[in-house]
Amino acid sequence: MSYRANDRTVLRSGYGLIWIEQAGITTPFTAPQFPFIHSVSQRTLDSVTPAFILSQGPSVAAIPLTPDAGLGQGVFAVDRSLGSGYAQQWNVALQRALKPHLSVEVAYAGSTIVHVGVPDTNLNQLTVEQLALGPALLERVPNPFFGQIPRSSSLGDPTISRAQLLKPYPRFTTVSLYRNNVGTTRYHSGEVTLAQRLSRGLSYRVSYTRSRLVDDASSVFDAALLTGPVANFPVADSFNRRLERDVSTGDIPNVLVASGMWTVGTWSISPVLTLQSGLPLGVTQATNSNAFAGFGTQRPNLVADPALPDGQRTLARWFNTDAFSAAPQFTLGSSSRNPIRGPAYRNVDLAIARRIRVRASRAFELRIEIFNLTNTPPLGAPNVVLGTPGFGSITSAGDPRVVQLAAKFVF
Repeated sequence: MSYRANDRTVLRSGYGLIWIEQAGITTPFTAPQFPFIHSVSQRTLDSVTPAFILSQGPSVAAIPLTPDAGLGQGVFAVDRSLGSGYAQQWNVALQRALKPHLSVEVAYAGSTIVHVGVPDTNLNQLTVEQLALGPALLERVPNPFFGQIPRSSSLGDPTISRAQLLKPYPRFTTVSLYRNNVGTTRYHSGEVTLAQRLSRGLSYRVSYTRSRLVDDASSVFDAALLTGPVANFPVADSFNRRLERDVSTGDIPNVLVASGMWTVGTWSISPVLTLQSGLPLGVTQATNSNAFAGFGTQRPNLVADPALPDGQRTLARWFNTDAFSAAPQFTLGSSSRNPIRGPAYRNVDLAIARRIRVRASRAFELRIEIFNLTNTPPLGAPNVVLGTPGFGSITSAGDPRVVQLAAKFVF
């Protein structure tokens, strides 16, 4: 458990203390629960005798704020020495007029962000070398902390697994650094834009962007709020961030957007075309057989190229499912963080409008807007959990064609 002591945070373990400065930079929209909000439980000790009689209620009490508070639970700490995150951005652009109303622009943009918060890691994890000890880690041995840890905890029994005693903080379960600001991102992009300003009733803009976004902190794109130490975090090895370095969950390497407006008399037509690459996806296996050792996820082994040619992709098999095999217990899978991509996005929107002038400064505008003109709903992400039914299949999609009518009076 972490507690305040002279503006520092202390983690107590069976083998010593770790001192971490308090008040580190964190994301302001989330709040760790303990010690402000915490829960206690009362469990049966033999799976036969009830934990308590319902009419009498439980006998557990709130955990007092002492140096031993939180023993047997998952706990937080904060390392303020990591500092605040900051971004550096740069860009350069060259523009040339081809005709009086037509221009072309070539641009480059880049950025790097350091001290990105990585909330999903576990300080209380075995090393890969320790994991290689194999089945001996699962053996039950006498618990040297029996009597110190509440019996309501899974760590409060007379015996305990050998793996738990080898962890850095054996009297706790998950130990997380709240917003561990150690992540980095790098972004590079090239863009070509062809644009025509309004001339003879026609204007248009066509833009293509080729980019690459790499990071080791994609978990910060998760919409879930971090409210406590998380045991099933999507990091393969908390002690090896190099395994997380991959194309970002937000990486879209190819984006083409074309829009325009053509006006003839009182009528105008405005199409918008969008084409972009699919998003990277991580592949995991249904059972994390290394969870006992503090590993948050177990990726499968990658044994072949997971990409399928466009002609072989189907909704039932979007990627090469045979490219993945389950990683055995006590090993880390060889798959990278984001080895496949989801479906690309293709969409055409169209607006047709007519402006009817009533007086010099007043007019009616009638408008029909069609979203997803071709009625090809964007496909959802495929099932990326090896060992579950439908692995590799797509079972969801976005909205079909939507048509709306509008009338506007301008004065």
